[in-house]
Amino acid sequence: MGESVFSRLRQWVSNTPLRSLEQAYEAALRIKAIEDQHFHGGSIGSDGEHGQNVSRYFQIQLRRQLSQIELRLAEFRASSTFSRLPDLSPNGQVTNASSSSDGAAVDAESNGKGRQGQELSILEKLQLIDQVTSRYKRSADRRKAKPAPPSAAAAENGETPLSPEANSSSPAKPAPNAPGEASKTGNGNAPVASKTGILPRSILRTASQIRRELSSQAEEELIRDYRNARTRTLVSVRFLLLLAILPLLTQILAKNFLFGPLVDHLQQRDPTITTLSSEFQEKALSEFELFREKIEFERALHHQPPELDLEAEDQLSAKAEELLQKYGRKNLEGIKNVLADLLSLVVFGWLIFIGREEIEVLKSFLDRLIYGLSDSAKAFIIILFTDIFVGYHSPHGWEVLLSNLAAHLGVPENRDLVYGFIATFPVFLDTVFKYWIFRYLNRVSPSSVATYRAMND
Repeated sequence: MGESVFSRLRQWVSNTPLRSLEQAYEAALRIKAIEDQHFHGGSIGSDGEHGQNVSRYFQIQLRRQLSQIELRLAEFRASSTFSRLPDLSPNGQVTNASSSSDGAAVDAESNGKGRQGQELSILEKLQLIDQVTSRYKRSADRRKAKPAPPSAAAAENGETPLSPEANSSSPAKPAPNAPGEASKTGNGNAPVASKTGILPRSILRTASQIRRELSSQAEEELIRDYRNARTRTLVSVRFLLLLAILPLLTQILAKNFLFGPLVDHLQQRDPTITTLSSEFQEKALSEFELFREKIEFERALHHQPPELDLEAEDQLSAKAEELLQKYGRKNLEGIKNVLADLLSLVVFGWLIFIGREEIEVLKSFLDRLIYGLSDSAKAFIIILFTDIFVGYHSPHGWEVLLSNLAAHLGVPENRDLVYGFIATFPVFLDTVFKYWIFRYLNRVSPSSVATYRAMND
């Protein structure tokens, strides 16, 4: 029985490369089927015949199949080092090597034909996978090579930023195939006359806008744009609420119903986990000394002897027990909060990981929202945030924030650490903010920078 299980396991391991390659090949076939049925053999998202929701569905399917191909090919490459694949000789024939594990030679005349067909099948599958994935790799490289986001340029020119779905459905420019074409299309080698043109681009944009408004499909395009904008807004607001509410509910529920009872149960079994730290001991001793001096002061007011009687000693003992339980609960509350916060961070990261499509829509929504503000509104928001975080009164806010954070984590407040943080972090934040204004905002919206400087002065 054990030998049979071992032989099946060895056979499963030896078949892992072919199985992984077959799964990657099937994913490539699914991509090709979508291309042939819905995009006339072209790449997915290369035409504008489909609506936003349909294009988004195809993009989700494309990314899912590409991820499947990448994962299975990585598994194929890794497992090929452990399992022997058929080899090809220089003339294209299959060569059969002897197995070193059992020392038995393989008959080339009887098995050559079958292995040759298997090897040719492997090569054909790999060629099809490379053919399907190559054009999407080129399109991804072209998107990464863009010098500036189109949403920023469109917003500066007075246009509405396009959504990721709209960008994905636009036709991709063909890659240059010759050095002459590269010199014509490359921005660095293009002549100045080809960049500027005869007429200003603003006049051409105005004429194009008038032409679109006078077309017979202007009303349909307007309704479609409105529906797309409403869909993006609903998706963005729903995703923002999900990012804010779900981690918070996870933290509250995990603390009260999972980690709270667990930590309390462990504390009852092992009371040493409530051992006070040095800072908590100092706070407890200071409160205890204050309580003791208060008792002595009251006895002096009533002309009682300074020696403590049994009643005063009982009060001191009860106060010591109360302080121990008080700071012990702070220790336990800190442990519960840390565990619940870690779980909420995991949930937040999981939402970010599975919501990559929603993040793209959210970025488009924020671009449209921010660039739709007036210059004075932009400057007002910038000044408001800078005065809160790096302004003259910001150290008091940072001090309150750090004090609440220390109380939440159940650790005593370290004044030296708080003052050191306040002395360094706002300065670093102010430097980063000024650099952002100089490098990004000054290029995207110079009028907002001018308004900001005028309001600051």
